[in-house]
Amino acid sequence: MSSSTSSSERAGDPRIFRKTLLVILLGMAAALGILRLIAELNNASKEGILERVTEAQEALPAIIALEDELAMFFGSSMVHAGYSPRLFDQWLAEKGITLKSFNFGFGGLNPYFQDYLSRRIRDEFVANDRRLALAMIEFNPFQTTKTRWNGALPAVDSFLTMLATDAELLEIAKEDLTRGVRLFTIRYFRNDISAEIITAQFAQSLQAPPQRSDIPVDEEAAARRDEILEALEGKLAEDYPDYNGEEWYWPWQGGPTIPSDRSEETVALIQELMHTGLTDRRMDNDRLNRIRTADIIELQFEEILVESFIRIVENFKEFSDHVEVILLPRNTDWIDYSPEGWKRLEKIIARIERETGIKMLNLQDTPEVTPDMFSDTTHLGRYTGDIAFTRLLADEMARSLNDR
Repeated sequence: MSSSTSSSERAGDPRIFRKTLLVILLGMAAALGILRLIAELNNASKEGILERVTEAQEALPAIIALEDELAMFFGSSMVHAGYSPRLFDQWLAEKGITLKSFNFGFGGLNPYFQDYLSRRIRDEFVANDRRLALAMIEFNPFQTTKTRWNGALPAVDSFLTMLATDAELLEIAKEDLTRGVRLFTIRYFRNDISAEIITAQFAQSLQAPPQRSDIPVDEEAAARRDEILEALEGKLAEDYPDYNGEEWYWPWQGGPTIPSDRSEETVALIQELMHTGLTDRRMDNDRLNRIRTADIIELQFEEILVESFIRIVENFKEFSDHVEVILLPRNTDWIDYSPEGWKRLEKIIARIERETGIKMLNLQDTPEVTPDMFSDTTHLGRYTGDIAFTRLLADEMARSLNDR
């Protein structure tokens, strides 16, 4: 009887409760500390994961402060690689149109994330009573698929806390309190890094190897590529002594380098480097990767991403005098949609045009950009495809702006 009573008394002892609570809190703190340590060791932060996005956002006040008429091309890594704002401005000026444009193309962001980023850009412009004279927005079909969305799920909460405002997170919390608390925890206690984004990174190393091409390696091209890379070593630092490795570089207006900055020898070497990379094996592997990670042939679209893209267009409409939606050139040697994929794409294009009221400029099959002007199956090559595409875009935008 006394033993039973003693046990009951101990169970109700507030000191036991306090010790238990302390152990739980210490355990939670240790877990958070371990997560933050792992994140730091892997450079997992907004600045590390979204370095180019962060640098571009930091440049917005300086962009807005310019007295020039402003233009922006917003999109994916295809815009980053393929659009040269300095050449675009130069060629528009030759047609009597003076603009200062910027490359806001970012890899790794599907339309769901781009929607939040476009809101931040809108907020900066609206708060400063500033407008874009021209907004160009890329519609990227393979960034808008179910496969792409499913692949991004581990990153959703982290990217949201990096790109959304507290007010937007609060709206999510009103609909789903548990998730809202989680998002605020990730923002304020985990440095924007969720457990899922870390575990997903480690899980990649445990997955079965993806399907690889059975096309033999082009040994001659590989050897020549190594020679070119060796010849190019140090050239970037020579040509751009003030460049410190920024992902979004102000003097280049966020875009790539241009031929007039480089020697003829360097330009020729880079063009040859692009060409030696277009081996059948390398391109087939890239095609297989795009099929696996983005469903680039069948194009089964994800409704969340389609709705997000339409919101992006609406966001830009709020602070832009003229908005264009653009489909970039397609590498027709390697990316050929299935018949059903074509139908789905045509249906989505018609829907976007209907809901935004903007006719899409479809440059997917333009003859001005040929398959040998790409660096892989989707991205335009340096000093090849980027030059041809930017020239074509300047011609198209000059016509569009003059027709207003």
